[in-house]
Amino acid sequence: MCPELFRRSATNMVRSVVHVQRRVLPSAPSILTYALVMAGLSNLLLNVNDCCAGDSQGQDPAAAESLKLFHQTVRPLLERRCLSCHNATDHQGDFSLQTQQQLLDSGYVVPGDVDSSQLLIVLSAAEDGSAPAMPKDSDPLAADAVAAVRDWIRSGAHWPEQLELQPPVISDFDWWSLQPLQQSSVPDVAGFAEDWVRNPIDAFVAARHREVGLQHAAEADRRTLIRRVTYDLIGLPPTPEEVAAFVDDPRSDAYEQLVDRLLQSPHYGERWARHWLDVVKYADTCGYDKDKLRPNAWPYRDYVIRAFNEDRPYSKFVQEQIAGDVLFPGSPDGILGLGFIAAGPWDFIGHVEVPESKIDGMVARNLDRDDMVTNTLNTFCSVTIQCARCHHHKFDPFTMEQYYSLQSVFAAVDRAERPYDTSPEVEQKRQELTRRRIDLDAQLKNLSEEIRAEGGEELREVEQKIAELKPLVVPVDKRPEFGYHSQIVAAAETEKWVEVDLGRPVDVRQVVLHPCHDDYAGIGAGFGFPVRFRITADNAVDRGADDAERSVRVVADQTTADFPNPGLAAFAVEADLQQVRYLRLTATKLAERSQDYILALAEMEVIDSDGSNVALSAVVNSPDSIEAPIRWRRSNLTDGIHVTAKEPGRVHEYQHLQQQLAAITARVQTPERLERRAKLTDDREAVAKELEQLPAGQMVYAAATQFRIQGNFRPTEGKPRQVRVLHRGVETQPGDLVTPGTIPLRAEEDWHFQLAADASEGERRAALAQWLTARENPLTWRSIVNRVWHYHFGRGIVESPN
Repeated sequence: MCPELFRRSATNMVRSVVHVQRRVLPSAPSILTYALVMAGLSNLLLNVNDCCAGDSQGQDPAAAESLKLFHQTVRPLLERRCLSCHNATDHQGDFSLQTQQQLLDSGYVVPGDVDSSQLLIVLSAAEDGSAPAMPKDSDPLAADAVAAVRDWIRSGAHWPEQLELQPPVISDFDWWSLQPLQQSSVPDVAGFAEDWVRNPIDAFVAARHREVGLQHAAEADRRTLIRRVTYDLIGLPPTPEEVAAFVDDPRSDAYEQLVDRLLQSPHYGERWARHWLDVVKYADTCGYDKDKLRPNAWPYRDYVIRAFNEDRPYSKFVQEQIAGDVLFPGSPDGILGLGFIAAGPWDFIGHVEVPESKIDGMVARNLDRDDMVTNTLNTFCSVTIQCARCHHHKFDPFTMEQYYSLQSVFAAVDRAERPYDTSPEVEQKRQELTRRRIDLDAQLKNLSEEIRAEGGEELREVEQKIAELKPLVVPVDKRPEFGYHSQIVAAAETEKWVEVDLGRPVDVRQVVLHPCHDDYAGIGAGFGFPVRFRITADNAVDRGADDAERSVRVVADQTTADFPNPGLAAFAVEADLQQVRYLRLTATKLAERSQDYILALAEMEVIDSDGSNVALSAVVNSPDSIEAPIRWRRSNLTDGIHVTAKEPGRVHEYQHLQQQLAAITARVQTPERLERRAKLTDDREAVAKELEQLPAGQMVYAAATQFRIQGNFRPTEGKPRQVRVLHRGVETQPGDLVTPGTIPLRAEEDWHFQLAADASEGERRAALAQWLTARENPLTWRSIVNRVWHYHFGRGIVESPN
């Protein structure tokens, strides 16, 4: 089947297939396919029997039966499951199963003696129920397979003379499905049912009938026919009026007119989209134990329905679902189609609650990419590529390296909600601005790396000390009451303040600010601590007066330079203040949270001349607060609760190192770099503002590289994760790094994608989409033809559509 077939009207294809139903399926829709398959199967069985008969000529019936058992069961089992390790070249365990003599010399098989045959012992489960010793590092043999080996040994373990078994060859590309597509000649059936043949499919069916001596069935009556085709195309029964109209329709092309009408029905897309959504594992929930809802999965479902009803070319349908955002920029369907990549199950706990650096996080993301690769190759190529996650494919000529190269294609995408616009113009603008923001982020990152490089060994030594000390300053007594948290804003320079009202004037000797600790967005200690701030005190009765009229006294001023994240070290400032009632912290530059900015503090202590904290349980005022009890609320700022470090005595050492780091960084900040950073920062904020001003659009659950952070689930921003070959598929046993690629279709083919080293993640997916829809790729076209046949007749031309 060539790609051009799918660029024509789908009407022609479906007409031909449903025409076969009309002509040769009087009762059950799988009769034709059953006959064809069984005819081929009969030949296969005859060939097997002929092979066995040739070996058994002149032998007694018992030996003949033993040879038949060997050919049908034992030989395939040994070649598939044993010879990879136990052959003449790689004779693990000091024995080979490649020839009968090698097997007998090993002593593992004693013909006729089941109890003395060690081979049977290692293949069988132990008496205590433990797993069999062999096959090693693989699933045990099925009980009927072990029974077949037992019967073969008991019957004499006969083996054809001179026969040498061969282990599976990974480079065998002789599989029929990998052969190039060819134009088939329509059989000449002149003189045989030629009055019955109305299209090429009929001719192929008639030719096969002639070969096996069958006659076609009589044509179904119209009442049966309209029921059959209506159920088949739209999944609903015809109305009595529709049945009567068709039965009484005098036109010679009444059936063709009926098919056209059903194909134009919106129910056609609804019916056939259900088949597609079953194949791609579409669901409205994530699965796994929490089974979270996907409230915006439905736009992909509706996209599939619309694609069927619009008779979309199959090549475009495939490309939209792999890389629509890249190949069709500005098209809403280019994003909606990416719901395919996100259709499978998703582990909420493994992604959100567990960091990607932890083993459970690594497992979750490996399995997530595995599902993307599996769904893609199963759906579009009918290839069980997932077999190569732990070992080379046992039947197809595909290696583990090729499987993990496919994982690398999806290494930057996750399943998440992303915006799209029904207006192509707005969607194109959103994508352009998003690309611009990503580029600016990359330039800012490169600038930071440039500064680090100039910091040299001194900078690296300080960073190393910080890394060594960091585990010692983690919190040990974290309580559910975190502290005060302002509302979230989009700009760092937004001014925020929070104030403690002591209730009466007191003499103040010290003010202490305790930082928060929150793992949100991976920040940890110092969460929300202001970057620039000042602390002021006053005793004004008129709270409406401005600072000048209230004789405000400045306790601390950190507004001229960025204050480094203090971690868990308290910020303490000595004071000699008489008769103070109000202490206010004003942040003039906020801490970054997750592409937004906040002010957060765990505790504000005000120490009087007696050394007591007079702010305990004091009233807290602020213009805003997120008030999310018990974690965040104003009253938490004076509740006496704040976290301390594992080794409190090392906190100030850690803070000093942070200050050293800031000083080194400031030293290598040349005026040109400062100017460049300011320009890039301004440009990024302008782009972010422009993005915010676009219409909100709608959301779809799809493949995404940018999305709202949830706990440990963070977007890649388009930067692919590294993918390595995992020994036996185990995440803790990584091997060689792989580059994006696919499976080869020919032995000499270079299966790596020819991409530049700095190619974007979208280019990886685009390369895969173009490979899938290439004219020379026989798998894609054979797969969809087989699926169409399968859903029309109940069984595919090949019985295993996946």
